[in-house]
Amino acid sequence: MSNEAHHPETILTAEECWKLTRAARYARLGTLSDGGEIHINPVNILVHNEKIYFRTALGAKYTNLLLHEQVTIAFDRIDENIAYSVNIFGVARPVTGNTIRREIDEIGLHTWVDTPKLELVEITPVSLTGRRFKLS
Repeated sequence: MSNEAHHPETILTAEECWKLTRAARYARLGTLSDGGEIHINPVNILVHNEKIYFRTALGAKYTNLLLHEQVTIAFDRIDENIAYSVNIFGVARPVTGNTIRREIDEIGLHTWVDTPKLELVEITPVSLTGRRFKLS
């Protein structure tokens, strides 16, 4: 009998977390406002060279990460009777260089809603955690 049969929750390795992250297209971004509130927003993500990218418009989400560069990206995935949860803690910064902007455009970072999202943000991961859950 496998160890997972006795323990329905398993901690993922960094490699397993990255594999799931590379396949993810949607996540939740956690930022801290100047007033100390935590804001959670959905974002469309793209992983390139072990960094995470998303686009946004000017507004609270963008302002929060300019004020407090420490952010978290979280996402979940369910495959039949297995669920995964990954949290990535990192440093966000606006992308200003045209080279990386072109690379991300060529790879194809798509957003849910077709509204102008001119700001490209790069998150450099500092740490990541993940868990796999056997569902009943």
